[in-house]
Amino acid sequence: MEKKHQQTSFGDITYLEAGDPSSPPVLLVHGIPTSSYLWRHVLRFLQNDFHCYAPDLMGLGDTEVGEGVPLHMEAQSEMLEELMLALGHERFALVCHDQGGAAAQLLAARRPARLTCLVITDSVCYDNWPVPAVARLQALLRLPLLPDLASRLGLFQLVETCTPLSAFRGGVYDSKKLTDEAIHEYLRPLREGPARRERFRRFVLAGSPIYTQRAVEGLRRFDRPTLIVWAADDRYISPSWGRRLFEEIPGAERFELVPFCGHFWQEERPAEFASFIGEFLSRHARPVEQAPGENAASA
Repeated sequence: MEKKHQQTSFGDITYLEAGDPSSPPVLLVHGIPTSSYLWRHVLRFLQNDFHCYAPDLMGLGDTEVGEGVPLHMEAQSEMLEELMLALGHERFALVCHDQGGAAAQLLAARRPARLTCLVITDSVCYDNWPVPAVARLQALLRLPLLPDLASRLGLFQLVETCTPLSAFRGGVYDSKKLTDEAIHEYLRPLREGPARRERFRRFVLAGSPIYTQRAVEGLRRFDRPTLIVWAADDRYISPSWGRRLFEEIPGAERFELVPFCGHFWQEERPAEFASFIGEFLSRHARPVEQAPGENAASA
């Protein structure tokens, strides 16, 4: 799939698009250190029934933003809302994963009328971020010069594809399901110049539990239909976090576990997850007429 571009007040947002424009709109949000590429298989399963958008978050993938643009999750949440409005959708379904879940939860908590429904899968939440692997990456990226040198020399790619220290391969149940080609694509922006490496560094260092904690109160009032679906063998974000979300979000209808699958389930078991997600979206994703006086931009 070829990436498209949308200019916003934040910058040039790149995204994948699939499906018929007359179908219900669905926004799929990735986390770290991935990009819209993470959703490529899922889009193929969903595109016959839904109009899908998978953007690159600011600081990751091919999205281009200026030096002064904040990359924390509140800014990402605002960007996602602006992007969908620019693409012609005032209301849409939202599917989120990993750190993108923080931006999604803020959007759900603060702009619930924007969402027809919500799917949370293997996401950051409450105070569980950063996980140890990301905390180590944050410590590394605070060092002067070394991270940029390692990126330019391809050391991150070497570690991730050729050693037992690979954080990517630690995120799947079956390491053979995550190819070297996929890992290279996720890390490709780090090889494309100092500006992209600096945006990646800023993104990682902006990661904090304060954003998901700010969303908790609003989530406890969120009554739009919600599905929680988790990889049973996620080593990074335990299914217990998904169970807690299910118990505390009023609109949560189901909590599903997919066995023999790790954190990057989109690489490993996309068909099984897409089946749960697609069935849920088929019941809830189509926008309905707003009630008189309802403002989609209000919480």
